[in-house]
Amino acid sequence: MKNNRDEPLKPAENDGDPNLSLSETIENPLGGDGATETVDPDSPTADDLPQSIGGYRIVRQLGQGGMGVVYEAEQQQPRRRVALKVMRQGSGVDELRVRMFEREVATLARLEHPNIAAIYEAGRTDHGEPFFAMELVQGQTLDVWLRERPVEITPDELELRLGVFRTIADAVHAAHQRGVIHRDLKPGNIMVTAADGSTVSGGSGDRAQIIKILDFGLARLTDADLEAATMLTEVGMIKGTLPYMAPEQARGDAGAIEVRTDVYALGVILYEMLTGNRPYDLSQTALVEAVRVICEQDPAPLSGTWQGTRRLDADVETIVLHALEKDPERRYGSAAGMAEDVERFLRSQPITARPPTVGYRAGRFVRRHRLSVAMASIAVAALIAVAITMTYQAAVVARERDRAEAEAAKAEAMNEFLATMLTSADPWSGGDRNVTVVQALDAAEGQIETAFNGQPEVEASMRAVLGNAYLGLGKLEPAAAEIERAVQMRIEDGGLDQHSLGQLRLVESKLKQVSADYDAAVESAADAVRIFSQDPDTKLEDQLNACQHLTRNLLYAQRFAEAETSLGQCEELASGNEGQQLLLSAENFSLRGDLYFERDGNATEAESLSRQAYERALAVDPDSGVVPTYLNNVAQYHSRSGDFEGALAYFDLALALYEKRFGTDHPEYAICLENRGGVLYQLGRSDETLASLEEVWEIRSRNLGPNHINVVRTRLNMGTVAMIRGDYERALSVFRELKPILIEARGLDHPDVLAVLRNEGMTLGYLNRNAEALVVSKQALEISERMNGSAHPQTARAQLDYGIALIRDGRLTEAEPLLVAAFDVFLAEAGAEHPTTRDAAQRLVQLYEQTGKVDEAARYRAYVVE
Repeated sequence: MKNNRDEPLKPAENDGDPNLSLSETIENPLGGDGATETVDPDSPTADDLPQSIGGYRIVRQLGQGGMGVVYEAEQQQPRRRVALKVMRQGSGVDELRVRMFEREVATLARLEHPNIAAIYEAGRTDHGEPFFAMELVQGQTLDVWLRERPVEITPDELELRLGVFRTIADAVHAAHQRGVIHRDLKPGNIMVTAADGSTVSGGSGDRAQIIKILDFGLARLTDADLEAATMLTEVGMIKGTLPYMAPEQARGDAGAIEVRTDVYALGVILYEMLTGNRPYDLSQTALVEAVRVICEQDPAPLSGTWQGTRRLDADVETIVLHALEKDPERRYGSAAGMAEDVERFLRSQPITARPPTVGYRAGRFVRRHRLSVAMASIAVAALIAVAITMTYQAAVVARERDRAEAEAAKAEAMNEFLATMLTSADPWSGGDRNVTVVQALDAAEGQIETAFNGQPEVEASMRAVLGNAYLGLGKLEPAAAEIERAVQMRIEDGGLDQHSLGQLRLVESKLKQVSADYDAAVESAADAVRIFSQDPDTKLEDQLNACQHLTRNLLYAQRFAEAETSLGQCEELASGNEGQQLLLSAENFSLRGDLYFERDGNATEAESLSRQAYERALAVDPDSGVVPTYLNNVAQYHSRSGDFEGALAYFDLALALYEKRFGTDHPEYAICLENRGGVLYQLGRSDETLASLEEVWEIRSRNLGPNHINVVRTRLNMGTVAMIRGDYERALSVFRELKPILIEARGLDHPDVLAVLRNEGMTLGYLNRNAEALVVSKQALEISERMNGSAHPQTARAQLDYGIALIRDGRLTEAEPLLVAAFDVFLAEAGAEHPTTRDAAQRLVQLYEQTGKVDEAARYRAYVVE
C-alpha cells in the first residue's frame, strides 16, 4: 500500500474560503413535463408571476416548498429553458436557512455528471433573495415511467430495467466520489427522458433512456466542518422520505449517515423496479411503528411479488437483499459495488455479494459457455479416469504429511510459549490485568532465547512473530531487533525451511520500507520473490504480496523501469479468478496509479486507479487496514489536482478509519494526518496545519526517534509553516536545529538539505540579517547547481533567493544575471501567470528602476500584476 513520503510544504497560492454552507430541499422535483407536475390550486396565475428574476424571463411556476419557489424560466445567453429556484423572503428565512440554501448551491456545484441535473448560475435578485439556475429536465419521474412499463417482465424487460438502475447507481457513486451523500433517493427524484430530450413512453419501441438525478437539497457534504455545523439541526431529526430510509437514517442518527445509507435507498428502488412494490408496506403505519419495521423487520421476499415470465434469478434477489442489510457494514461498500454486481449478473458472471463456491462459479461459467462446456465434458471425463490411476499423489501426500507434522510441532512449542507469556495479563494467575500489548511483547522478548534454547528454527519463527507484531504497532526499534535476529538465524540454519525464510524476508522488507531505506527494502523483497518462485507449494497470496512489496519499493527508490516490469508480473499473478478475489488484487490498481504519477505526473489517472483500489478493497474486506490507506491515496491525488475541499473530505474519512483500526499512535495515522495538514495549508488554514504537524511530530518522535528522516521532515514542515505565518525566530530555530542532522544523514548534496538551507536563507532575510542570508543562500545555490544543473526550477528558486539577498546588500550588478536566469526558467516551466514568475519579474523591475534602465524595467513590468 502507498506510504506517502513527506515533502517540505510550499506556500499557498490562494486564500480561498474553505467553508461551505448548509441547505435544504424543495419537495417537488424540477420536472418540466405534465406527467410529473402536480397542480397547486393556489398556484399563481401568469399575472401574479414576476416578469424576470436575475436576468431570467419567468415562464411558469413549477413548485414550491417551505423555503423557496421553483420556476421554469428562459435564459437569454445562451438561450435555453432552466429551472430557477428562488429563496422566498419572510419571517421564517433566517441566517441558518440562507446558509442551507447556499449549501444546496455548493452541493450542486460539486456535481458534474451527465446523469445529475447540472447547476448553471447562482446569485441574488434585486431584492436580495438568493437564487440559482439549473438544468430543466423534461421527462417522467422513475415511478411514472415504471407504471407505464409492461406488467409482465420478460428477460428483455428485466435487462432494460437493470440497465436503467445501473446508470442510476453509477450517478450516485459519482456524487459520493465528490463527497456528497444524497439522503433522499427515491423514484420521484429520478427523471427518465429520451436521448433526444422528449418524454419516454412505455411500450416495446422505447428510445434510449437518459437518467437525471434531482434534488440534492438534503445532500450531506462529508467535510468535517459541515458535519459539525449540521449537527445543530440534524441530531435526532428524520430527514428524507421514510419508505426509502435506511435504519440508521430512520432512527435520526445523523452521525451514522454515509454512502451506504444511499446504497440502502438504491436497494429499495431496485426492489420497486422489479416488483412494483416496496420491501415494507408503511402506507397505513404510524411513524413510530414504521421506524420499528424498517429497523427490525426483514423485507418481504422479492419472489412473492415477482411477475416475470421466468423465475426470478437468485442472484438478483441476493443483490437487492445485500443492499437492504440492516447493518451498514454488511451492505455494499459503495454504489459502484452494487452497480458492478448488476453488470456482472447481466454478463452471467459471478456476483461479489454471493460466496464464490466452486459449484456456484461453475454454474455461472456454464451459463456463459454452454456449447464449449458440453464438448469439453467428454474430455474431462477421460482425464479424470486417467488421473485416478496416477500414483504421483502418494508422494505428494507423504511430503505434505511430513511438512504438516513439522509445522504442528513448531506451532505447539510457540503456542505453549505464548500461553505462558500471556499469563502476565491474567489476574487469576497472579498477573496484572492492566498490562498493555507492548508490555506483554516486551516480556516475551526477554525470555525467548531461554525458552527455545536448542531449537533455532522455532526461536527464529517466534522472533519473526514478535517482530511483525511490533511492526504492526508502529514500534520500529524492537521490531528491527527481532526481525534482523530472525533473518540471521534462518540464514545460519542453512535454509532448511526456505518458505519461512521467504516470509521473513518479506517482513524485513516492510521494516526497511517504513524506515525509508528503500534500496534495502528492494533487496529483501526481491529475495522473497526469488524464494517463493522456486517453492512449488507457495500460495498465490504469498507470491503476489512479495511481488507487490518489491514493486512498491522500486517506486520509492524511483527505479521506474524495474517497477513497471515488476508490476506487470503482479498483474499477471492476479489475472486469474482466484487472484481477483484476493484483497491484494486491489494493490495492483494502487501501484499502477502511483507509477503514473511518480513517473509521468498524471494525477488524474492516478486518482482514478487509487479509487478503484479503494473500491476493490472495500468490496473484498471492508474492515481491512488497507481501506483507509487507499482512501488516503485518493485524497492525496485530489490534492495534487487542486481539489483541496474534496481531498479534505477523504482525509477526514480515512483518519476516522485509521483511528478505529490502529489508534492515533500509529505511523499510518501520522502519514494521513500530515497529508491532511498539507491540504489545510493550501486552504490558508495555517493555524490548523501547525497543530496537525505538531501532533504528527509527537507521534513519530515517540515511535521513530528524534533523528529519523520522517521526524526531521515533519519538523521541517513545522518550520516552513512558522516562517509563512511570520514566526521567524521559531522558524529559524527549527531550520538550524535540523541542518546538521540532515547533512549528516543525507550528505550535503540532497533535496532535503537544499530545502532547509533555502528556508533558512529566506527566514534570515525576513529578520533583516542579510549578511548571514547571503552566506546561506549562496551555499543553497551551489548545492542546487551541482545536483540539478543551471536550468532547473530548483536552481532558479535558489538563484532568486540569492539575487534578492544581493539586492538587499546593494550588489545590483551581481544580482541582475541571477534574476534574469531565474525569470527565464520560471517563464518556460510555469508560464507567465505563475506567482513565482511574477515575483522574479517584480524584482527585475525594481532592480532596473534603481539602475535607471527604463526599457528593461518596462519589458518585465508587463509580467507584473499591479
